[in-house]
Amino acid sequence: MTNIHRRAALQGIATLAAIGIARIGRAKGKGRRIGVIGGGIVGASIAMHLARAGASVTVLERTSPAAGATAKSFAWINPWTLDPHYQQLRLRSIAAYRRLDAELRLGIVWGGYIDWAADAAEAKDVNALAATMAAGPDAVRVIDAAGLKRISPCIEPGQVAAAFYSGVDGHLDPVYATRRFLAHAQTHGARILYPCEVSAMAAVGARVQRLVTTQGAIEVDHVVVAAGVDTPRLLAMLGYNLQLRHAPGILAHSMPVPLVTQMVYDGPRDLEFKQMADGRLVGNDAELPPDIPAHAEILRQATDFPSAALRDMHGTRILGKISKYMPTASQARLDYLTLGLRPMPMDGFPVVGGLPALANVHVAVTHSGVTLAPILGQLVRDEILQGPASDMLAPYRPGRMLGASQRTFWCATKGASIC
Repeated sequence: MTNIHRRAALQGIATLAAIGIARIGRAKGKGRRIGVIGGGIVGASIAMHLARAGASVTVLERTSPAAGATAKSFAWINPWTLDPHYQQLRLRSIAAYRRLDAELRLGIVWGGYIDWAADAAEAKDVNALAATMAAGPDAVRVIDAAGLKRISPCIEPGQVAAAFYSGVDGHLDPVYATRRFLAHAQTHGARILYPCEVSAMAAVGARVQRLVTTQGAIEVDHVVVAAGVDTPRLLAMLGYNLQLRHAPGILAHSMPVPLVTQMVYDGPRDLEFKQMADGRLVGNDAELPPDIPAHAEILRQATDFPSAALRDMHGTRILGKISKYMPTASQARLDYLTLGLRPMPMDGFPVVGGLPALANVHVAVTHSGVTLAPILGQLVRDEILQGPASDMLAPYRPGRMLGASQRTFWCATKGASIC
């Protein structure tokens, strides 16, 4: 047999095997009534993967799809963390995104990422992050000021104490991607109900059998709670106390300006920015709103800015910082500023998996929901329909949140971006 024929035969066997696996997955999913609570990007991905496997899926969204943290996300698809296991989970999700992008046309901009620091203190953080991917197929490229300028001529970086370029990163429109996931789920029979608030979960023994909602009662064989910051309220119905950090974050969105880049930038003093495919600039410059009297209520509880003037001031200020490094941004005018609440577990890592003592309830709540949506969709689907529990999710089980975690959290170089 020639090498060409041998490869063709092996490809044929692999194709038949894949078809067989897909049929087995659909057979296990067929007839399973699964309620997915939450219509953000994580819930949408889980619903899509379950529906494609043949499950009878109903998505229950309290307001409207992608209206919560998803719509207010920086939507940066990235691997960046100092935790090796968590980085591998993120890299697997990025690979899944590339497959889904080709299939569903999600409009992902695979432009890469540049991180740089202006002084020695920040340089330590940049170098530490670069070191996490210093080897392997996704290795970063350490660069100096001249190298940064060659890779991204639109940027005037100023003093550069440390910098690196990564070709792995991308960014997207998170609302559009969520709608694509939900639309694809619908082509496989999923129902999307909104506005639809869950007011009770009726359990018999160790199983939830019915969801009581504002659109009536829904019988279920399994439940997935993927409701972002509303997750603690829902789990409390079942007697679980899951705490999330109060983590408000702002993003300035400009009117379109000439398109000059496809990259995501992490610049000095917490400044993060990107340019969308339509020319709009999106950026932020702080993990949390500054602790000043005008922000007291925002930092204390879920609330909006006290005035439009304060909102506009912050948006214009952030765009002004971006223009220091991207001259094109000097043309930008503020369109709007979002204030979002990130679903941030107390230790910063995802909370994903079956609830202790309940046989048919999964939870999926995480910061970096945009980055993790594809892989969580796959892994939660597999656990529900096929089992056994995934080793990849072992460090992130809900049970660990019953006690204080000793793990150290560092999502990105300079804090917790909305990503």
